[in-house]
Amino acid sequence: YLLVAFSSNAQTKVVGECSVQFDIEQLQQQAWQKIGQKTIQIKGSQCKTTLTTPKLVQTLVFSSQEDSAVLLKEIGESKFFQRIIFPPKNSPSLVTMKKLNTDSVIQIAGYSCSAVQLVFSDQSVYDIYYTNAIIPTIPYFEMAFKDIPGLVLSYSIKTTKGASIRYTANQVDLSPITL
Repeated sequence: YLLVAFSSNAQTKVVGECSVQFDIEQLQQQAWQKIGQKTIQIKGSQCKTTLTTPKLVQTLVFSSQEDSAVLLKEIGESKFFQRIIFPPKNSPSLVTMKKLNTDSVIQIAGYSCSAVQLVFSDQSVYDIYYTNAIIPTIPYFEMAFKDIPGLVLSYSIKTTKGASIRYTANQVDLSPITL
């Protein structure tokens, strides 16, 4: 019994530093079109998320030790700075989370992934693929991921207005980083 528990834990790696790069695609006329990239950098209790599109560069920097974050936006030549207060941790927004059964193992960026679906109070739906082989010190680079038991490597968001956006990791780097 102890050997099974040890074997199971040996496959999970808690990491204090990592970087994940995502391709962002939007469903347009029944086909996925690349619209940008997103890079997540985690170092200890700090996280930096940078979203890059042809028209916008947006960076969110936060610490799990703080109740607010800094948002930097560049739109053309204009630059904006904003401090964002996080919603209270006990505020309800998630309506349901269910594990999705998939017929085969899905590999993303070299990691085996499990699937879950989240439905929020605004009826937006997140289809998420995550690996439990890596658990970062800050697993919620999106607030929606705070209850996911591993590193999210792909997610799609479907809104009630019909928009669909998909984020898929193309690179996971566990090397030390500067934030």
